[in-house]
Amino acid sequence: MGAISNGLELLNMAQRGSSPELELISDSIQNATTRLRFFRITFGAVSEDQGMSRAEILSVLKEMDKLQKQSIRWDSQAEFSRRRVKLIFLLIMCLETALPWGGEIRIEDCDGGVHLTGLSERLKIDDELWSALWRGHSQVPITSARVHFAIAMAEIAAQAARLSVTQDHAALRLSLRFAV
Repeated sequence: MGAISNGLELLNMAQRGSSPELELISDSIQNATTRLRFFRITFGAVSEDQGMSRAEILSVLKEMDKLQKQSIRWDSQAEFSRRRVKLIFLLIMCLETALPWGGEIRIEDCDGGVHLTGLSERLKIDDELWSALWRGHSQVPITSARVHFAIAMAEIAAQAARLSVTQDHAALRLSLRFAV
């Protein structure tokens, strides 16, 4: 992406200005770079002692907000390891699946972890999939559109975390407690 971005910059300099076509390419590069940044955290390898600042988390989520139907509000003041952020981002992706028509996802501190809440006037809940997520095992077929659920299950187990899920007509609430 960096090489494409550099090439685009050279094209802009050679033309002495931008064109609608180059602006479209530039926007696409920015969108792809933002998604890659989010996916590196969500699916990348991390070590136990690797930290991640709140400012970095907010920066990633602010850029992601521009690309999707759901807004994400990170109200947590806690400092998390990159590994814990990875799990939280996986759960954000799970919540996005339940809010395909838009809504808001909130992340707030709670004793020993975080609450993640998906709010929308319309939720799309696959009860078997969500039940499998909080139970930690699944008999539900995992497709490419659901792979983040399987990875979240594995990461919850690897971190010895606990997850509970509740819902009503307009909200899906996840309570994630980390092992001490």
